[in-house]
Amino acid sequence: MALTLFVLALLGVLVFVTAWVIGGRALPQINSVQSLLPQGSQSSQQHGEETLGDGAASVPLTSTDLNLIPVDASDATLPGAPESTQIQQIPLDSLNSLKSLGWSVPHLSGFGLSTEYAETGVVEGIRTVQLRLTDGEHRLDISETRPEETGVELAALESKLDGVVDTSATLRETLTLRTGDACELYVSEEAEEWTAAMESGRVQYVVTSDLPADTAEQISNWVMATDRSRVQVLPIVPTGSERLERGFEELLAWLTD
Repeated sequence: MALTLFVLALLGVLVFVTAWVIGGRALPQINSVQSLLPQGSQSSQQHGEETLGDGAASVPLTSTDLNLIPVDASDATLPGAPESTQIQQIPLDSLNSLKSLGWSVPHLSGFGLSTEYAETGVVEGIRTVQLRLTDGEHRLDISETRPEETGVELAALESKLDGVVDTSATLRETLTLRTGDACELYVSEEAEEWTAAMESGRVQYVVTSDLPADTAEQISNWVMATDRSRVQVLPIVPTGSERLERGFEELLAWLTD
């Protein structure tokens, strides 16, 4: 009887340890924005092409192949990025993971707006993440630009405005926000939209919207206040019970296959 109980206890410990190991191994590793992106969803701001590995001719990719953002090509651009820059869609269910990586955009929600899509691209070691918010009638695009590595310097803030706003055909005003940051505001009465550009330390923001111009200062304050107060959430670490549950699920799936 004692031997039977010992064997059963030993088997129980073995199953427990196996579930713990498997549960930990199955955890997703989120250590960069790139790790959040679906494989094969890469596209360019002009036209997507795929070069086959055996040297065959390039074949144009469809929107399904590229997981393209369902907006006009003129909208699918990132501030400061050349037309040849490859942009990728960030799955909306992965946005929260950006918080632990130090990004502000996933914290931005409000004004009765919901997230329509998020996109990202890298230019010479500098990454931009852009969020489009909408209420179904108006749009609010918020782009956040940060170096991916130490030692990489951001380009001048003005360079982010090329292709975003025609500065010669807008009213320009310099605002001092509640955070003490300067905000360059460009209002286009003809296009009925405005653009705000701000920077602080090693981050730059460009905000463009067709919301009423009198909301520009309020929204710019909101963006920079979020940058100041965002919680640097630690990478999500599951509890022991969650890890064991994941491990037992993996074991059960293996036994029932």
